[in-house]
Amino acid sequence: MSKRNIIALCDTTADYCFRLDEYLRRNLKLPFKIVDFTSQDDLMAADSDLKSRTIALVISQSVYEKVHDASFDRLLVLEEPDKDGSYNKIESDDEDIEIRSTPKYQSMDKIMQKLMSFCMDQPDTLSQRRGSEDKLTIYGVYSPIKRCGQTTFARALGRSLSRKDRSLYMNLEPFASDLGIPKGKGQNLQDLLYFFENDNKRLSLYLENVCVKDESLDIIPPATSFLTLKGVGRDEWGRLLKEIEETGLYKYLIIDLSEITDGFTHILDMCDRIFTIRRDDPCSLSKLENYGRTFRLTGNGSILDKSMVFDLPDSLLTAGDQAMEVYALNVLEASKTLPMKEAQDAS
Repeated sequence: MSKRNIIALCDTTADYCFRLDEYLRRNLKLPFKIVDFTSQDDLMAADSDLKSRTIALVISQSVYEKVHDASFDRLLVLEEPDKDGSYNKIESDDEDIEIRSTPKYQSMDKIMQKLMSFCMDQPDTLSQRRGSEDKLTIYGVYSPIKRCGQTTFARALGRSLSRKDRSLYMNLEPFASDLGIPKGKGQNLQDLLYFFENDNKRLSLYLENVCVKDESLDIIPPATSFLTLKGVGRDEWGRLLKEIEETGLYKYLIIDLSEITDGFTHILDMCDRIFTIRRDDPCSLSKLENYGRTFRLTGNGSILDKSMVFDLPDSLLTAGDQAMEVYALNVLEASKTLPMKEAQDAS
Protein backbone atom coordinates (compact mmCIF):
# COMPACT_ATOMS: atom_id res chain seq x y z
CA MET A 1 0.00 0.00 0.00
CA SER A 2 1.50 3.31 -1.09
CA LYS A 3 1.67 6.02 1.50
CA ARG A 4 -0.06 9.38 1.18
CA ASN A 5 1.49 12.62 2.35
CA ILE A 6 -0.36 15.43 0.52
CA ILE A 7 -3.14 17.69 1.74
CA ALA A 8 -4.84 19.52 -1.12
CA LEU A 9 -6.80 22.74 -0.49
CA CYS A 10 -9.24 24.23 -2.98
CA ASP A 11 -11.24 27.43 -2.68
CA THR A 12 -11.73 30.08 -5.36
CA THR A 13 -11.61 32.67 -2.58
CA ALA A 14 -7.83 32.90 -2.60
CA ASP A 15 -7.57 34.76 0.70
CA TYR A 16 -9.44 32.01 2.58
CA CYS A 17 -7.41 29.28 0.88
CA PHE A 18 -4.10 30.93 1.76
CA ARG A 19 -5.13 31.61 5.36
CA LEU A 20 -6.07 27.95 5.85
CA ASP A 21 -2.79 26.93 4.23
CA GLU A 22 -0.83 29.22 6.56
CA TYR A 23 -2.67 27.93 9.64
CA LEU A 24 -2.02 24.28 8.78
CA ARG A 25 1.65 24.90 8.02
CA ARG A 26 2.07 26.73 11.32
CA ASN A 27 0.24 24.22 13.49
CA LEU A 28 0.79 20.82 11.88
CA LYS A 29 4.19 19.45 12.81
CA LEU A 30 3.85 16.43 10.52
CA PRO A 31 5.73 15.96 7.23
CA PHE A 32 2.73 16.67 5.01
CA LYS A 33 2.97 18.54 1.75
CA ILE A 34 0.22 21.14 1.29
CA VAL A 35 -0.92 22.08 -2.20
CA ASP A 36 -3.31 24.99 -2.93
CA PHE A 37 -5.78 25.35 -5.79
CA THR A 38 -7.63 28.64 -6.26
CA SER A 39 -8.98 27.69 -9.68
CA GLN A 40 -11.31 24.79 -10.39
CA ASP A 41 -9.63 24.33 -13.77
CA ASP A 42 -6.24 23.86 -12.09
CA LEU A 43 -7.81 21.35 -9.69
CA MET A 44 -9.28 19.32 -12.55
CA ALA A 45 -5.92 19.39 -14.33
CA ALA A 46 -3.96 18.07 -11.33
CA ASP A 47 -1.94 15.00 -12.27
CA SER A 48 -2.96 11.51 -11.23
CA ASP A 49 0.14 10.97 -9.08
CA LEU A 50 -0.76 13.94 -6.88
CA LYS A 51 -4.33 12.71 -6.55
CA SER A 52 -3.22 9.20 -5.60
CA ARG A 53 -0.93 10.57 -2.85
CA THR A 54 -3.50 12.99 -1.41
CA ILE A 55 -4.75 12.16 2.07
CA ALA A 56 -7.71 14.50 1.64
CA LEU A 57 -8.89 17.23 -0.69
CA VAL A 58 -10.24 20.04 1.49
CA ILE A 59 -12.66 21.79 -0.84
CA SER A 60 -15.26 24.52 -0.41
CA GLN A 61 -18.83 23.43 -1.11
CA SER A 62 -19.31 26.01 -3.87
CA VAL A 63 -16.43 24.48 -5.84
CA TYR A 64 -17.44 20.90 -4.99
CA GLU A 65 -20.90 21.47 -6.47
CA LYS A 66 -19.23 22.33 -9.80
CA VAL A 67 -16.44 19.75 -10.02
CA HIS A 68 -17.71 17.05 -7.60
CA ASP A 69 -14.85 14.75 -6.56
CA ALA A 70 -12.51 15.95 -9.37
CA SER A 71 -11.07 12.40 -9.44
CA PHE A 72 -9.93 12.57 -5.80
CA ASP A 73 -11.13 9.68 -3.65
CA ARG A 74 -11.11 11.41 -0.24
CA LEU A 75 -12.74 14.78 0.28
CA LEU A 76 -13.40 17.03 3.23
CA VAL A 77 -16.06 19.45 2.01
CA LEU A 78 -16.26 22.83 3.73
CA GLU A 79 -20.01 23.41 4.04
CA GLU A 80 -21.42 26.81 3.15
CA PRO A 81 -24.84 27.76 4.53
CA ASP A 82 -27.88 28.57 2.41
CA LYS A 83 -29.54 31.96 2.73
CA ASP A 84 -31.73 30.62 5.56
CA GLY A 85 -28.65 29.39 7.43
CA SER A 86 -29.29 25.70 6.77
CA TYR A 87 -26.81 23.21 5.32
CA ASN A 88 -27.40 20.71 2.54
CA LYS A 89 -26.34 17.13 3.14
CA ILE A 90 -23.23 16.22 1.17
CA GLU A 91 -22.69 12.62 0.17
CA SER A 92 -21.38 10.50 -2.68
CA ASP A 93 -23.13 7.71 -4.57
CA ASP A 94 -19.75 6.14 -5.32
CA GLU A 95 -18.70 3.77 -2.54
CA ASP A 96 -15.04 4.22 -3.55
CA ILE A 97 -15.23 7.94 -2.79
CA GLU A 98 -15.13 8.92 0.88
CA ILE A 99 -16.65 12.30 1.66
CA ARG A 100 -16.83 14.03 5.01
CA SER A 101 -17.92 17.57 5.73
CA THR A 102 -17.55 20.34 8.26
CA PRO A 103 -18.69 23.99 8.32
CA LYS A 104 -16.43 26.37 6.44
CA TYR A 105 -17.04 29.35 8.69
CA GLN A 106 -15.69 28.11 12.00
CA SER A 107 -12.32 28.26 13.69
CA MET A 108 -9.38 26.99 11.68
CA ASP A 109 -8.52 24.78 14.65
CA LYS A 110 -11.81 22.87 14.34
CA ILE A 111 -11.23 22.38 10.63
CA MET A 112 -7.74 21.07 11.41
CA GLN A 113 -9.18 18.68 14.02
CA LYS A 114 -11.65 17.33 11.48
CA LEU A 115 -8.83 16.91 8.97
CA MET A 116 -6.65 15.11 11.54
CA SER A 117 -9.54 12.78 12.34
CA PHE A 118 -9.72 11.97 8.63
CA CYS A 119 -5.97 11.26 8.58
CA MET A 120 -6.15 9.07 11.67
CA ASP A 121 -8.74 6.83 10.09
CA GLN A 122 -6.65 6.14 7.00
CA PRO A 123 -4.03 3.37 7.33
CA ASP A 124 -2.05 4.73 4.37
CA THR A 125 -1.47 8.19 5.87
CA LEU A 126 2.25 8.80 5.84
CA SER A 127 3.59 9.53 9.31
CA GLN A 128 7.28 8.99 8.80
CA ARG A 129 9.85 10.09 11.31
CA ARG A 130 11.09 13.49 10.38
CA GLY A 131 14.44 12.83 12.00
CA SER A 132 16.42 15.45 13.84
CA GLU A 133 20.04 16.03 14.70
CA ASP A 134 18.90 17.51 18.01
CA LYS A 135 18.74 15.12 20.94
CA LEU A 136 15.52 15.28 22.91
CA THR A 137 16.26 16.88 26.28
CA ILE A 138 14.08 15.42 29.03
CA TYR A 139 13.41 17.38 32.20
CA GLY A 140 11.80 15.50 35.06
CA VAL A 141 9.97 17.32 37.84
CA TYR A 142 9.38 15.31 41.00
CA SER A 143 9.27 15.86 44.73
CA PRO A 144 8.31 13.41 47.49
CA ILE A 145 6.72 16.42 49.20
CA LYS A 146 3.09 16.89 48.24
CA ARG A 147 1.29 20.19 47.54
CA CYS A 148 4.59 21.92 47.00
CA GLY A 149 3.80 23.52 43.64
CA GLN A 150 5.33 20.75 41.52
CA THR A 151 2.80 20.92 38.68
CA THR A 152 2.72 24.71 38.71
CA PHE A 153 6.50 24.78 38.36
CA ALA A 154 6.54 22.05 35.67
CA ARG A 155 3.98 23.88 33.54
CA ALA A 156 5.86 27.16 33.91
CA LEU A 157 9.10 25.45 32.91
CA GLY A 158 7.34 24.01 29.86
CA ARG A 159 5.95 27.36 28.75
CA SER A 160 9.36 29.00 29.17
CA LEU A 161 11.11 26.32 27.14
CA SER A 162 8.43 26.39 24.43
CA ARG A 163 9.38 29.98 23.65
CA LYS A 164 12.87 28.73 22.82
CA ASP A 165 11.98 25.60 20.86
CA ARG A 166 9.36 22.87 20.38
CA SER A 167 8.31 21.54 23.80
CA LEU A 168 5.99 18.83 25.11
CA TYR A 169 4.53 18.50 28.63
CA MET A 170 3.39 15.14 30.04
CA ASN A 171 1.70 14.73 33.42
CA LEU A 172 1.86 11.33 35.14
CA GLU A 173 -0.17 12.13 38.25
CA PRO A 174 -2.57 9.32 39.25
CA PHE A 175 -5.54 11.60 39.97
CA ALA A 176 -4.82 14.65 37.83
CA SER A 177 -7.29 17.48 37.53
CA ASP A 178 -7.93 19.11 34.17
CA LEU A 179 -4.87 21.26 35.02
CA GLY A 180 -6.63 24.29 33.60
CA ILE A 181 -5.48 23.29 30.12
CA PRO A 182 -7.40 24.35 27.01
CA LYS A 183 -10.26 22.11 25.99
CA GLY A 184 -9.03 19.75 23.32
CA LYS A 185 -10.40 16.84 21.33
CA GLY A 186 -11.45 14.78 24.35
CA GLN A 187 -8.45 12.48 24.09
CA ASN A 188 -5.67 12.11 26.64
CA LEU A 189 -2.66 10.05 27.69
CA GLN A 190 -4.80 6.91 27.87
CA ASP A 191 -5.64 7.24 24.17
CA LEU A 192 -2.03 7.98 23.23
CA LEU A 193 -0.85 4.85 25.07
CA TYR A 194 -3.52 2.77 23.34
CA PHE A 195 -2.57 4.11 19.91
CA PHE A 196 1.13 3.60 20.62
CA GLU A 197 0.64 0.02 21.77
CA ASN A 198 -1.25 -0.88 18.60
CA ASP A 199 0.68 1.15 16.02
CA ASN A 200 3.92 2.66 17.31
CA LYS A 201 5.11 3.68 13.84
CA ARG A 202 2.52 6.46 13.61
CA LEU A 203 3.22 8.10 16.96
CA SER A 204 3.81 11.53 15.41
CA LEU A 205 0.30 11.44 13.94
CA TYR A 206 -1.21 10.39 17.26
CA LEU A 207 0.66 13.12 19.15
CA GLU A 208 -0.68 15.67 16.70
CA ASN A 209 -4.20 14.43 17.32
CA VAL A 210 -4.07 14.13 21.12
CA CYS A 211 -2.07 17.20 22.18
CA VAL A 212 -3.63 20.52 23.11
CA LYS A 213 -1.91 23.88 23.10
CA ASP A 214 -1.09 26.12 26.04
CA GLU A 215 0.30 29.09 24.16
CA SER A 216 3.26 27.50 22.30
CA LEU A 217 3.53 24.48 24.64
CA ASP A 218 2.10 21.12 23.54
CA ILE A 219 0.35 19.26 26.35
CA ILE A 220 -0.73 15.64 26.49
CA PRO A 221 -3.88 15.79 28.65
CA PRO A 222 -3.39 13.52 31.68
CA ALA A 223 -5.03 10.12 32.03
CA THR A 224 -8.32 10.15 33.91
CA SER A 225 -7.67 6.85 35.69
CA PHE A 226 -4.64 5.87 37.76
CA LEU A 227 -5.24 2.27 36.62
CA THR A 228 -4.07 3.31 33.16
CA LEU A 229 -0.72 4.42 34.54
CA LYS A 230 -0.39 1.35 36.75
CA GLY A 231 -0.94 -0.87 33.74
CA VAL A 232 1.97 0.55 31.75
CA GLY A 233 5.22 -1.28 32.33
CA ARG A 234 8.75 0.02 32.68
CA ASP A 235 9.81 -1.05 29.21
CA GLU A 236 6.76 0.47 27.54
CA TRP A 237 7.46 3.88 29.11
CA GLY A 238 11.02 3.58 27.86
CA ARG A 239 9.85 2.78 24.31
CA LEU A 240 7.38 5.66 24.34
CA LEU A 241 9.98 8.24 25.39
CA LYS A 242 12.45 6.88 22.86
CA GLU A 243 9.89 7.00 20.07
CA ILE A 244 8.93 10.60 20.99
CA GLU A 245 12.58 11.46 20.45
CA GLU A 246 12.67 9.55 17.16
CA THR A 247 9.76 11.57 15.74
CA GLY A 248 11.96 14.67 15.78
CA LEU A 249 8.91 16.76 16.71
CA TYR A 250 10.28 18.16 19.96
CA LYS A 251 13.46 19.57 21.44
CA TYR A 252 12.27 19.46 25.07
CA LEU A 253 10.06 17.04 27.02
CA ILE A 254 8.89 17.99 30.51
CA ILE A 255 7.60 15.07 32.60
CA ASP A 256 5.57 15.87 35.73
CA LEU A 257 6.17 12.65 37.66
CA SER A 258 4.47 10.56 40.30
CA GLU A 259 5.96 7.58 42.12
CA ILE A 260 2.83 5.53 41.42
CA THR A 261 4.03 5.04 37.85
CA ASP A 262 5.52 1.62 37.15
CA GLY A 263 9.05 2.26 35.99
CA PHE A 264 9.26 5.43 38.08
CA THR A 265 13.01 5.18 38.63
CA HIS A 266 13.57 4.14 35.01
CA ILE A 267 11.84 7.31 33.78
CA LEU A 268 13.89 9.42 36.20
CA ASP A 269 17.02 7.72 34.94
CA MET A 270 16.13 8.68 31.36
CA CYS A 271 15.83 12.35 32.34
CA ASP A 272 18.72 14.71 31.60
CA ARG A 273 17.93 16.85 34.64
CA ILE A 274 15.49 16.46 37.53
CA PHE A 275 14.01 19.32 39.54
CA THR A 276 12.94 18.60 43.12
CA ILE A 277 11.09 21.15 45.22
CA ARG A 278 11.92 21.37 48.92
CA ARG A 279 9.82 22.77 51.76
CA ASP A 280 11.55 24.24 54.82
CA ASP A 281 9.65 22.41 57.56
CA PRO A 282 10.74 19.37 59.61
CA CYS A 283 8.27 16.91 58.04
CA SER A 284 9.13 17.89 54.47
CA LEU A 285 12.88 17.84 55.11
CA SER A 286 12.55 14.40 56.71
CA LYS A 287 10.72 13.10 53.61
CA LEU A 288 13.39 14.52 51.36
CA GLU A 289 16.17 12.98 53.44
CA ASN A 290 14.44 9.59 53.35
CA TYR A 291 13.94 9.92 49.57
CA GLY A 292 17.64 10.56 49.04
CA ARG A 293 18.77 7.81 51.39
CA THR A 294 16.45 5.25 49.75
CA PHE A 295 17.71 6.09 46.27
CA ARG A 296 21.33 5.72 47.35
CA LEU A 297 20.71 2.39 49.07
CA THR A 298 18.84 0.98 46.05
CA GLY A 299 21.59 1.86 43.61
CA ASN A 300 19.86 4.90 42.12
CA GLY A 301 22.33 7.50 43.32
CA SER A 302 22.93 8.68 39.75
CA ILE A 303 19.39 10.07 39.74
CA LEU A 304 20.21 12.24 42.73
CA ASP A 305 23.46 13.35 41.09
CA LYS A 306 21.55 14.99 38.25
CA SER A 307 18.83 16.43 40.49
CA MET A 308 18.54 20.04 41.58
CA VAL A 309 16.81 20.56 44.90
CA PHE A 310 15.46 24.06 45.46
CA ASP A 311 12.97 26.04 47.50
CA LEU A 312 9.87 27.38 45.75
CA PRO A 313 8.67 30.56 47.49
CA ASP A 314 5.00 30.43 48.49
CA SER A 315 4.54 33.94 47.13
CA LEU A 316 5.22 32.68 43.60
CA LEU A 317 2.27 30.28 43.68
CA THR A 318 -0.09 33.25 43.59
CA ALA A 319 2.08 35.71 41.71
CA GLY A 320 0.81 34.77 38.25
CA ASP A 321 2.13 32.80 35.28
CA GLN A 322 4.71 35.32 34.15
CA ALA A 323 6.49 35.50 37.50
CA MET A 324 6.54 31.70 37.79
CA GLU A 325 7.90 31.31 34.26
CA VAL A 326 10.74 33.74 34.95
CA TYR A 327 11.55 31.85 38.15
CA ALA A 328 11.46 28.47 36.37
CA LEU A 329 13.82 29.76 33.71
CA ASN A 330 16.21 31.07 36.36
CA VAL A 331 16.19 27.68 38.11
CA LEU A 332 16.92 25.99 34.78
CA GLU A 333 19.86 28.27 34.05
CA ALA A 334 21.21 27.80 37.59
CA SER A 335 21.06 24.02 37.17
CA LYS A 336 23.48 24.24 34.24
CA THR A 337 26.23 25.94 36.21
CA LEU A 338 25.86 25.17 39.93
CA PRO A 339 27.13 21.96 41.56
CA MET A 340 24.38 19.70 42.85
CA LYS A 341 25.40 20.14 46.47
CA GLU A 342 21.78 20.28 47.59
CA ALA A 343 21.10 16.86 46.06
CA GLN A 344 24.18 15.41 47.72
CA ASP A 345 23.10 16.84 51.06
CA ALA A 346 19.59 15.40 50.61
CA SER A 347 21.03 11.93 50.35
